Amino acid sequence: MSLRALSFVFLAILLFSGGYCASAFAQHYPVTITDAMGRTVTIDRPVKRIALSGSCLDEAFMIIGVWDKVVGRGYDMYPDKKLYPGIENIPIFATDTPGPYNVNYEKLLALDVDLLFTIKIDPTGFEEMNNRIKSRIKVVALDMFLPETVKSNFELLAEVLDAEPEVKEYLDWYDNIVRSITARTSGLPQEKRKRFFLNWSFGQKGSFPTLSDKFPGMSATNHILGGINVAADLKGKGMNGAVVDPEWLMQQQIDIIICQGRLPGAYGAAVEDSTKIASHREAIMALPVFASSEAVRKDNVYMMYPRLMFSPGLPLYLAYLAKWFHPALFPDLDPQSLHQEYLTRFLHSDLNLSRQGVFVYPQ
Repeated sequence: MSLRALSFVFLAILLFSGGYCASAFAQHYPVTITDAMGRTVTIDRPVKRIALSGSCLDEAFMIIGVWDKVVGRGYDMYPDKKLYPGIENIPIFATDTPGPYNVNYEKLLALDVDLLFTIKIDPTGFEEMNNRIKSRIKVVALDMFLPETVKSNFELLAEVLDAEPEVKEYLDWYDNIVRSITARTSGLPQEKRKRFFLNWSFGQKGSFPTLSDKFPGMSATNHILGGINVAADLKGKGMNGAVVDPEWLMQQQIDIIICQGRLPGAYGAAVEDSTKIASHREAIMALPVFASSEAVRKDNVYMMYPRLMFSPGLPLYLAYLAKWFHPALFPDLDPQSLHQEYLTRFLHSDLNLSRQGVFVYPQ
């Protein structure tokens, strides 16, 4: 065969191979998924510009390596500047009214995004928002922060954003922690399960809002931890346990008190000492409603950064509580080491928890 003929064959192979690879890549789109609202959504092309509206979505997009595609943020999208350098430069399209579906449509549309990711809460509010923007922006609802929905929703993100390796790495880490906890708590008899009260306050020391087991994820969380929520059956507005009657609370057997809620300046990556949260804890323990409880007598009152419960950091939440609930069952469990791994490995942060950052108190 002549050199010219060989060159032709070689060129033909290159063209065929290149054409095949391009065709195979193109076959990834369109992608059709079913989101957390049960809606069928088709994404026609690779996603390059993303907007987020809903609590704790930021961590998921950092984990799967697409944070650089986020060009707009809505409700409750105010992640810690220490963990998200440059976050203040991402435009905000939220309105003054709280809620993931309350958006400034003019600002949102001006961002020219391919997809808006939000969270599953109220179908009515969601539909109203979606109807206003669906001709310009496709919307995907997620429900990825509960033990029973984490895997399917992260897999959805992997498909839409072409992030299968990153999602697999995170889910393997997640499953390993949850399985290791459940393996030791699943056989606990009822009398060995810790009775706890979750004080979901917002810095107020004299009110006692909580979450009942009707709140999504609470029942599954209790099962993993080997815990009993003393407010499990309380009724209130929506899914919450509402504000608890202090007299009722004083009559309950409470082994452990978990306080979590927004307390500015007490939690976060930039907080350098635990002075403020320690003072708040002392005030909580001195309240008459808790002062005579088993939890206070045995010093089993813990302060928890609220975002851990409703974020991809949920395994950390479970690890801290498992250690607090059942220290004898978990002598080898080191929640802070797991937390450091999460920050370094998944959030790509240089934060060193031994020197800075307050997320729980006491350790």
